[in-house]
Amino acid sequence: MKLISNWMCFSLLLIGSLFSWAGQAKSAPIQLNFLEWGYLPVGFEDRFQAYARTKGMDVNVTSIQPYITDFDSIYSALRTKKADVVMPANFFLKAHHSPLIKLLLPIDKTRLSNFQQLRPIFQQTQYDKEGEHNYAVPHTYALFSLAYDQNQFSAPPTSWSGLSKPENTQQFKIYCDQFEPVLISSMLALGESPALFANGQIIKDPSLQQRVQNTLTMRLKTAQGFWSNQENNCADLRQQSLATTWGLELVKCNQENNQRWKIAVAEEGPIYSLDTLAIAQHLANQPDKLEAAYLLIDFLISQDQQALVLQGVPSIQGVNRLLRREFTADELAVLPDKALPEFDERLLIPPLPANIKNRYKRMMNQALDDSGTREFSNQCNWDLQ
Repeated sequence: MKLISNWMCFSLLLIGSLFSWAGQAKSAPIQLNFLEWGYLPVGFEDRFQAYARTKGMDVNVTSIQPYITDFDSIYSALRTKKADVVMPANFFLKAHHSPLIKLLLPIDKTRLSNFQQLRPIFQQTQYDKEGEHNYAVPHTYALFSLAYDQNQFSAPPTSWSGLSKPENTQQFKIYCDQFEPVLISSMLALGESPALFANGQIIKDPSLQQRVQNTLTMRLKTAQGFWSNQENNCADLRQQSLATTWGLELVKCNQENNQRWKIAVAEEGPIYSLDTLAIAQHLANQPDKLEAAYLLIDFLISQDQQALVLQGVPSIQGVNRLLRREFTADELAVLPDKALPEFDERLLIPPLPANIKNRYKRMMNQALDDSGTREFSNQCNWDLQ
């Protein structure tokens, strides 16, 4: 009897241990790796963790570094399964005949409670659509624009062509995280339609290609160098009267430098880029992580989180229609006198087929050689190989 009693005690202890281990395993936090651009507000990971707990989930989100720089940085992270959620720019999604989309899951909008809060224009998109499915959720969009220091200009610049004029020599730097905005704005400076960039007409018309090439080369010669990582450096802006910008740094640099930077709207029209949120295909068979991924996206497109990410960057726009932005005096000071152009998906930087993109890369390389600026461009993130 004693032997049976001891065996029963041992069995009960063993079963209890197994249940305890199973409970611990079940309660282990879900680990979610997120590749983003680096501009999300400090502490968003902790805020999301607290938000997830209110939804009955224990999730740790890790922001992967280095941050996104280009198409390859996202493609590599997805291909090696290092990232579970990514933040591709709109023109990455279908670039190179859509290999990125093949590494993403179609978005199930019914799993996003905040999706209906998006402005209608962002609920039906084409830039991420393949077949009947969409593969991304819009997050924020920005205008690639001119900016000028009002202390040094009596009137705002009105055209991209000003970046090739001798009087602006050494007064600005060239953006070099991606080459597309530089090439598009050089083409716009000639009064040409942005559609010619998307369809490759630039390289089909030798005369037009040469004119764009000359404008691009002259801009590189006129500039004092390059800027990258999405923001101009405030110390650099002290030495400039002009800038190309996404607008992320202007409020901060005005405060630090005692300058009066303001966005100028080029008469040739806007250049937009839209950052999106997408889910890695390898989560298809990981239901808990997939649920956490949808929760993260839902969190980031919510009214409260959109408001936080837009603080101090008045030129960056959110997608949630419930946003009610109230600008500070410092934020209003950097906005142009007339309203920023309304979003138009047709004016987004377009994805490019590999053959057209490679020809454009050759144009950029030729301009770097002809302008004598190749050595200075080594600091750049852009891929021109």
